[in-house]
Formats: sequence, C-alpha cells, structure tokens
Amino acid sequence: MQNKRRGGWLILFLICTAAVPTTAMLVYGAAFPDFAAAAPYLATGAALGALHVLARPILRVLFAPLGCLTFGLAGTGIDIALIYLAGYLVDGFYAPSIWYALITALLINAASGILGVKKH
Repeated sequence: MQNKRRGGWLILFLICTAAVPTTAMLVYGAAFPDFAAAAPYLATGAALGALHVLARPILRVLFAPLGCLTFGLAGTGIDIALIYLAGYLVDGFYAPSIWYALITALLINAASGILGVKKH
C-alpha cells in the first residue's frame, strides 16, 4: 500500500516560493532589508510554484521521449525553462545566468526529495 502525502502540491508551491530568494542569497549574496526588496523574488517564486504544480506535469509527459534519450536531464531542462518563464512573467526579476537557474532547479529538487514530495 502506498503512503500518499496529502497537500504535496502545497509543499511544492512553498518550496518553489522559498527557493528563488534563497538561491539569490546563497549565490549572489543578496540582502533583503525589507519586504519591498524581496517582493519580486517572492512573486517569482510564487509564479514558479504555480508553474511547477500546473505546467510541469504536462511538460514532463510531452517531453518523456526526450527524457528517456537524455537519461532524465530533460527534466532539469524543463525546470530551468520554467524558472526563466517565471522571471518573464514577473516584473523586477530576471535570472542573471543559466547557473542561477540550474542552482535554483537543483535546490527545488533537493528540497522536494528531502521532504518526500512526489513531483510528476
């Protein structure tokens, strides 16, 4: 019998929301003296969370053959593309480099794995 955790989508949304400002602090040493400075990062994280919950499962199905050919690296490519899309949707934020997007994607995947969130 499988142990299904309820609210996994909410945990994934919160992980994505926290991952964007956390990566900015870890990689670039960004400091947020007040909420207004962190607002674009949190808005981008919320947009990324919504994209992860709604669009990522569809994209994973569509790109499943490519995922088989690349041994799963297509999933990381999808995550990076979603980070750039979230940055495009929110004014005041952009992913400064591919490395920032990659580290953010790895942080999200690591936190999801540690917390046991099943990502489709």
